[in-house]
Amino acid sequence: MPFPRRARLVAGLAAAAAAVAATALLAPAAAADQTDHPAACRTVRVPVTILGGAGDVAGTLCGPLDASVVQVLVHGYTYGQYYWDLPYEPDTYSYVRHASEAGQATLNIDRIGTGDSSHPLSATLTYDNHADAVHQVIQAVRRGDLGGHFEKVVLVGHSYGSVTAYLEAGRYQDVDGVIATGGGHKLNAVTLATDVAANTVPVALDPKYRDAGLDPGYMTTRPGSRGVFYHLPNADPAVVALDEELKGTGNDLELATAATFLTRTESTAINVPVLTVNGSEDSIFCSAGASDCSSADALATQEAGYFGPGATSEAFVVPGGGHDVNLERTAPLAYDAMTAFVLRHFGR
Repeated sequence: MPFPRRARLVAGLAAAAAAVAATALLAPAAAADQTDHPAACRTVRVPVTILGGAGDVAGTLCGPLDASVVQVLVHGYTYGQYYWDLPYEPDTYSYVRHASEAGQATLNIDRIGTGDSSHPLSATLTYDNHADAVHQVIQAVRRGDLGGHFEKVVLVGHSYGSVTAYLEAGRYQDVDGVIATGGGHKLNAVTLATDVAANTVPVALDPKYRDAGLDPGYMTTRPGSRGVFYHLPNADPAVVALDEELKGTGNDLELATAATFLTRTESTAINVPVLTVNGSEDSIFCSAGASDCSSADALATQEAGYFGPGATSEAFVVPGGGHDVNLERTAPLAYDAMTAFVLRHFGR
């Protein structure tokens, strides 16, 4: 799809039609030991069936063996598991390590169509299908397919992952809490179009993916453009360069169908504790016309209006932070707020 058309498509996201709800069919998940991670971790794969396709979701389950709470971590557009566990200065840039040190377990997944997960036809990667795939992962956790006996599940998203969490948690009501980072129910559509759509190209035009065998609908970010996700004064250039090296895939349909969250009502069925974590300088969710990130109270109050009567709305605004709150120098501030939220509401 030529670039101008994509830009117009994303700028008009709120008018995109919602995809039909996906089917939910589960199969047993396989697990294997992973010994090269500083935390106690093992890799897992969860078979999923979505409308129009099937495959499996890859993930890494880390944390104390006796943890009763697990956080399911869902990354954003063109990212992967590395967003939550960057292989660089992990004391600053690994939420997985931070949560594990706080006594909390994490299941860090690649969304279907990204990373080590299956890559079905790009035309199947709709917003609804992404939420359904995450739902199937959560059900596998609930059944004990991945090992452990977790009493509570907290769904944690970043950006597209946060938008996915709103749909999954509201539609299926199978999680005990939600943490949305780099997200919210108001965004700057112009910034989304210029920063994200304008810098998205077919995988065939990027050296990293041109020989990956993906269908033409798969996209990635234009080489050298990852800086748009950061408030650069707060970013380590080495992290931005590593992000470019590790970047993942996405597609236009994924973005267009997800935009319907702005007009859909599933979030009003979320009746669990919700924490919203945004950088004060997030160009997509905290700029003009988007969320009120002037203070934690302002952001929490705004978001409360989008959830059900049984929800509690809390927020944390990272001072000087951009969209990629995990990958900037202030990441530990966000981590502390997130692990404290989990401990406060669900214990260890």
